[in-house]
Amino acid sequence: MRKLVLGSLVAALLTGCSGASNVSQNSTLDGEWICHTIPTQDKQTYDRLDHFVLKPDGTGALRGISYIELDKETTLRYLTKGKVKWQSQNNVLSFDFVNRAMVPAHSNNVAKAIKQNKALQKQEKEELAAFYSKSANHTDMPIELKKNGNQLILGKDYATCRRVTENDKDIQLLNKWFV
Repeated sequence: MRKLVLGSLVAALLTGCSGASNVSQNSTLDGEWICHTIPTQDKQTYDRLDHFVLKPDGTGALRGISYIELDKETTLRYLTKGKVKWQSQNNVLSFDFVNRAMVPAHSNNVAKAIKQNKALQKQEKEELAAFYSKSANHTDMPIELKKNGNQLILGKDYATCRRVTENDKDIQLLNKWFV
């Protein structure tokens, strides 16, 4: 019965009405989320693992790992870290990225190959420029909450997110990269 009531409440919050404030929707989304982005065939998205902390006041933080496959032997890896301002209204999640930075975290073999190969250096620079052009400082994504508010779909196929759990393996992985 409690799940039914909670589910109805979440549905009512997401449905919203023209006079509803953002507070209800924001409070539904605040907390810690792990998001997995799967690359699309047209390479509009990259393989990413992101950790978002969304605070009730509309501020937050992110950190994540992005993988960009150049070919079968060469995968670029970047760490992303920054702050966000966010809000949710009418089933759209808006992010403004603040102080976001990406740093290379390539394997030793890939870093060595890039250092020795001008064509790979150029390709890395192009891929990074493409990444930044696709992930502008402001993003609006349609959202859909599922599983009693514990799963979040960003965009239609962009990312699937879930609330962080105790002893979360993805958080442990990110903690190894962000020391």
